[in-house]
Amino acid sequence: MRTKNTDQEVIKVPLDMAMDITAIIVKERLKHDIIQVVESRSLIVIALYFDKGFTKQQSIMQNIKSLLDEYDEFRWSQNEQLNWRES
Repeated sequence: MRTKNTDQEVIKVPLDMAMDITAIIVKERLKHDIIQVVESRSLIVIALYFDKGFTKQQSIMQNIKSLLDEYDEFRWSQNEQLNWRES
């Protein structure tokens, strides 16, 4: 599915974010492949293909990464033993 003018980005999407991320992918008509479903970790591994010269697609990819980073911070902040913000 990859052509010479495209870049590939592989992302791991947690089940909690699957609908949000796939909605963006479908809405923006990004080419993609579902590479793997990791049931034991509740993850979907997706390869996204975007045009190197198309800045909108690069921006969309950055937005997706940002959402996943924010989710990661939210998800793992719940596991803090000591809330250092209040100390």
